[in-house]
Amino acid sequence: MRRAFAVLVLLGLTACAYPQYVNDEYRYIPLTNFAYENRSFRIFDKPSAGKMVITSSLTTSVSDVVIRTTTFGKYNNSVERQTLESAVAAYLAGQGRKCVVTGSSLMYDPQWEFTYSCELNYTAMP
Repeated sequence: MRRAFAVLVLLGLTACAYPQYVNDEYRYIPLTNFAYENRSFRIFDKPSAGKMVITSSLTTSVSDVVIRTTTFGKYNNSVERQTLESAVAAYLAGQGRKCVVTGSSLMYDPQWEFTYSCELNYTAMP
């Protein structure tokens, strides 16, 4: 009972910190749904900062939380970071941008933030 209470308190505290960062960084960034390798992802892309948040579809994310909770973390169906990175690269390429992923960090399971750097294209003004 105490352990469950401690976990709930910890989750509550991390939930308070997480939304503030997302709210500050991605408040006005539109959601893009993106399909990659028979999976659906939600992407919040911020090209001006060279970063984005990517997470599985809402259905997959919720089912992963349910599976992990009911099995006490023994099983999960979360998407591996490498798969997410490949989806980010495919998304950027699909947008016509020549970019490389430069970093990643787990923001809040199952949401990852990826940073990237893109080749700049200049056009000459007549």
